[in-house]
Amino acid sequence: MAKFKVSVEKRLYTTGVYEIEAKNDAAVTKVNEGILHGKIQTTDIQWGDPQYEDSTFQPTGDVE
Repeated sequence: MAKFKVSVEKRLYTTGVYEIEAKNDAAVTKVNEGILHGKIQTTDIQWGDPQYEDSTFQPTGDVE
């Protein structure tokens, strides 16, 4: 029987904090606009520890 290498993945994510001055919940809008316009980069974020996302273990569809 032939052997194949099937690529699998499990997604990893992390959350972080970005400090911004704003009135009330306008902070979320300001951060989102900063991300969309390239003013806030991933290097500007204080990242926490990475965690695996539940139920994401699956094949990618790539086969060798």
